[in-house]
Amino acid sequence: MNRPKDQNMDVFRLVYVSIATSPLKLDELKAIEKVAIRNNGELHITGLLTYCDGKFMQFLEGAQADVEEIFAKIVGDGRHHSIDVIRQGNIPKRQFKDWQMKYADIHDINENEGYIYDKLFNIGNGAHNVLEHAQESLALLLAFKNACPTQI
Repeated sequence: MNRPKDQNMDVFRLVYVSIATSPLKLDELKAIEKVAIRNNGELHITGLLTYCDGKFMQFLEGAQADVEEIFAKIVGDGRHHSIDVIRQGNIPKRQFKDWQMKYADIHDINENEGYIYDKLFNIGNGAHNVLEHAQESLALLLAFKNACPTQI
């Protein structure tokens, strides 16, 4: 069901980690990204997916009912298990507003530069709480990166 895009309201964010049932290659991750772009676009969901050493981290953002609908489908996907929601709740502004879903190699995420860093901190006239959530998201991504020493 299509719902209107955010109209001066908080955005619901859900961040989870999970373990892949079997190791995935880059082409398989890009295929997941392609399907997610289609599915998320229908519900105005945006977000980021990363993967390393058999583990996923994904950020989903949009209207709460839409995020929960997409997340229910994700939970039922047999390519992963041990799904653990590590953050959920409202944030004041989308952090990945131009990406219905973006797969990012975790090793391309840097503390002070790079497209993920720039995306999180391109807050324009954002308030302090917008910056606070961006810093938290970057910290989560960097912690995930630090736990994943190898590249795919």
